[in-house]
Amino acid sequence: MWCLKRKAELLAIIALFGGVALAQGDEPAAEAAPQAGIAETGEQVASRCAECHGEGGRSQTRDMPSIAGFSMLATMDLLDTYRMGLRTARAVELPDGTKTDMVEVADSLSDADEWAVVIYYANQPWQPHEQPFDAALARRGAEIHAEKCDRCHYDGGRDPESDLPISAGQWRDYLEAEFDNFDSGRRAMSDKMREKYDTLSAADKRAIIELYVSAGDY
Repeated sequence: MWCLKRKAELLAIIALFGGVALAQGDEPAAEAAPQAGIAETGEQVASRCAECHGEGGRSQTRDMPSIAGFSMLATMDLLDTYRMGLRTARAVELPDGTKTDMVEVADSLSDADEWAVVIYYANQPWQPHEQPFDAALARRGAEIHAEKCDRCHYDGGRDPESDLPISAGQWRDYLEAEFDNFDSGRRAMSDKMREKYDTLSAADKRAIIELYVSAGDY
């Protein structure tokens, strides 16, 4: 029900602003002003996220995810999972010595800020992180993923059209931590995902992580 509500909101915003591709430069002049405004706001909001998620959403910290190129619904889902207590937020110390976490960040966003920032990140290019990986294990991971995961996490976790976070090309440290969170219950998952996840062995999970680390380039 929540997802349907969010999708309805998404369609309303897209209708209002004439689409997600705000920087294409090919919209009618009448639409350009509001789109430029929301794009500028999104960049301003994203500047508050850059300490952890990097400029333009490309993380430079190995235990933090890149979020550039995520679909609007995927980013909204991430924010809502923190608000709803569906995943644990770890404290992060900022360069000025203050501490924050994702629950605090999510709660600080107005509705307008949230829409602006999810549109901003949806328009940033996804760039996988280059990391060493075991090609044979990645190929095994691709086989497991095709059987267990690909119905929801399209194209080996690379396709933003799945409306889920992009997994392929994320930092290894982040991926391993998230799998640990799933195993421990610190991060909740849908019943549909749990049904599949619980059939994976520890070796299967390592192989899937290796697939993601390879960014599909194995």
